[in-house]
Amino acid sequence: MKYSVLGPVELHTAAGPVKIHSTCIQAMLAILLMSPRQVVSVDRIIDDMWPEEPPRSAVENVRTYVYQLRRLLNSTDRHSILKSVSGGYQLDIDPDELDLTHFQRLAEEGRRALSCEDNEKARTLFVSALKLWRAAPLAGLTLSRAMRAKAVALEEQHLQVQVQWIQARIALNEAGEVIAPLRGLLGERPLDERLWHLLMRSLARSGRTGESLAAYDEARRTLVHELGSEPGRELRELHASLLRGEREPNPERAVLRSVPNAVPHQLPSDTRQLVGRECQLRAIRELAERSFSGELNHPATVLLSGLPGVGKTALAVTAAEQLRDLVPDGELYVNLDGRDTSSATSWDAMASLLSAFGVAPRAIPDSAGNRRSLYRSLLAERRVLVIVDGVSDNRQIVPLIPGPGHSVLLVTSRRRLTRVYADLRLSLDVMTAEDALTMLANTIGSDRVAAEPEAARQVVLACGCLPAVIRVAAVRLSTRAAYPIQVLADRLSDGEGLLDEFDWDGYSLRDRLDRSYQSMNPQQQQHFRAIGAVTPEAISAAAVGRVARTSAHAADRELEGLTNEGMLVAQMSSSGIPNYRLPTVMHAYAKERLAHEGLSQAAGVEKAQLTG
Repeated sequence: MKYSVLGPVELHTAAGPVKIHSTCIQAMLAILLMSPRQVVSVDRIIDDMWPEEPPRSAVENVRTYVYQLRRLLNSTDRHSILKSVSGGYQLDIDPDELDLTHFQRLAEEGRRALSCEDNEKARTLFVSALKLWRAAPLAGLTLSRAMRAKAVALEEQHLQVQVQWIQARIALNEAGEVIAPLRGLLGERPLDERLWHLLMRSLARSGRTGESLAAYDEARRTLVHELGSEPGRELRELHASLLRGEREPNPERAVLRSVPNAVPHQLPSDTRQLVGRECQLRAIRELAERSFSGELNHPATVLLSGLPGVGKTALAVTAAEQLRDLVPDGELYVNLDGRDTSSATSWDAMASLLSAFGVAPRAIPDSAGNRRSLYRSLLAERRVLVIVDGVSDNRQIVPLIPGPGHSVLLVTSRRRLTRVYADLRLSLDVMTAEDALTMLANTIGSDRVAAEPEAARQVVLACGCLPAVIRVAAVRLSTRAAYPIQVLADRLSDGEGLLDEFDWDGYSLRDRLDRSYQSMNPQQQQHFRAIGAVTPEAISAAAVGRVARTSAHAADRELEGLTNEGMLVAQMSSSGIPNYRLPTVMHAYAKERLAHEGLSQAAGVEKAQLTG
């Protein structure tokens, strides 16, 4: 079934269009389609159906129209698609069945591609989105004020996609081919300075500088006559650059001249002392020295990946502190993982990084390409260390990679980000028990650990030797000096309540793992839950497959995916067959998920411990 609102309201099945004879039924369908899968109240339907004066029988009329619409929809063998709910109705359709939601999804994917400068992909996505438009939204219907506002908002979205499609084509050196569609858009929107700017750029890039200057004169006359105002700054700057003989303005050059010689130092101040990781620190140092010696012709890039709480940020920050003698122009830090108010998108992150060098807010470019170009230019002649913390996917990091130069980029991510180039990839494992005990002792005192060595070992093992989790246990112990370590060890030995012990003073391990779990696809979630029924020290594909009722081969693919997700650790068994392991606290989380959700393909699975 396909539904259309980007033009006349239409309904299509595999056999062809479904004729809607009544304009009232068509209007009812339009009202529901403009709020797909949402409850639309009877009052709102009446307001939209009869914007002037509803008849006394309006409620009964709505029931009649719903009945007739339901019969029409049921004739396509889609039962219960139009649901009656308290106070209204809900049209429960798949988002891909509606041209509006399909258009919005394609447009959003195109915008993401454009922001990452994947202009070819952006152009393709925008073309697919624009092909869905047949005419003005809801064409042929008498619209209420509210529905008219929605239709106008959709027209604005349509224009935005057209503009972005043109931007992608200009970036692909197709400026001459967009001049005609730009003139057509300006015929409809002569006061839109964005369109005049794009027209002038396209003409100039096509070698038609005189026509570009003439377009500016036409734009100025139109704006002065209609609005009594001169063109905005961007149009004036483009005009001035053309008069100087430049094809386009270069605001970047002016910004670079105005930037003060700022040396940012943005490393987080609350990162605890790192324990261990000497080999990784040495490897990062050696790579940075190779870059600064001129051996590399690109920024040295290090990708740190691993389980949640394994200490990726602490390692990155410690490495940055140890490299300060090699990066005289400062250290930049940006957090993308969304855990606190410092999180940001890569778009906002670039603005934050530019501000750190003293770029004034009004001088930060609006377009993704210009913003990235300025960012790279600022770093090109500097030796800077950049930490991008908590990257969730490949697309986030691409705009933040410095251009040619001698900077160092440290990226932390739970995922392995296989499509991002890195000179050095470090997959962090949990700490050794000895380093974990040292970390505990650094907080609560070595004498206290020495007095109860076995209890201390039980605590760090229950923490899975994960630094972030050990830190919570250590702080709890340090705030109660008379508190025996054995008491906490006994509480942590209770498997059912283990995660509750790490929900303390604003930190929640369960919440942190929830975020990671929710980012997995359904198959990975299912196999992660299945791990809860398997011994955590030796997780085999065969054992997980038996629990999840999938083949060992299929289970191994999902376990490999979980490893790439940073939610599992791979290891070799004595037989040479790969198997996996999971820290105690994460295994407790998998068991908890299994208990709450079960397994979609294995109802009634026994939760007895299985061995490989």
